[in-house]
Amino acid sequence: MTRGSGFNCEHCPEFKKGACSGDTTCLCYECPRNLGQCLCVKYCRETESILTIEE
Repeated sequence: MTRGSGFNCEHCPEFKKGACSGDTTCLCYECPRNLGQCLCVKYCRETESILTIEE
């Protein structure tokens, strides 16, 4: 999995709501980790920080 691949778009909360523009600045596009797993445990493995995603 490489940075900027768009691999995580299906896990993106904004993408699911239809608010994601799909450009290269979106978190889901830029994240090099498995965003779905990070959202499930509410912890970012890349920055080693707790995630607080407002829905």
